[in-house]
Amino acid sequence: MNGWRSDTATLILRVACGLVFIPHGWSKVFGSGGVANFAQGLPSYGIPTMLGYVAAYSELVGGALLIIGLLTRIAAAFLAATMFVAAFVVQLPDALRDPDAAGKNKVFAAIRSIELPLSVLAAMLALVLLGGGRWSLDRVIRRRKTTAPPQQ
Repeated sequence: MNGWRSDTATLILRVACGLVFIPHGWSKVFGSGGVANFAQGLPSYGIPTMLGYVAAYSELVGGALLIIGLLTRIAAAFLAATMFVAAFVVQLPDALRDPDAAGKNKVFAAIRSIELPLSVLAAMLALVLLGGGRWSLDRVIRRRKTTAPPQQ
């Protein structure tokens, strides 16, 4: 793949996903009741309350890190884990138990219920593999480390 195209695609992916995550994290952290309100509902899914805090701050801080391209792979890994749990631990079981889906195609109902977190999970896995790209702070920092004069 052309380097310029690949880096442009990575930039678009980082910024778009960051813009998706920040409002979700913001509402969890600063919304009604704050993170505690969000996290207290997670034990009913078998998820420890502490992971609610991790998820909320991952979405808020991780979204910002994606946009600027700093610690891209780490932020994307945290966000991928968050989206995996959202898709397969929270939303999929809810969809399969939904009484409104009775008599409907359960496979399509299940896919529709997890389509957003599944899509974003795929994007985060792509960023884990790709990194921040040429137009990221990761690249600026890496370039400074490799071009720094040797210490005497």
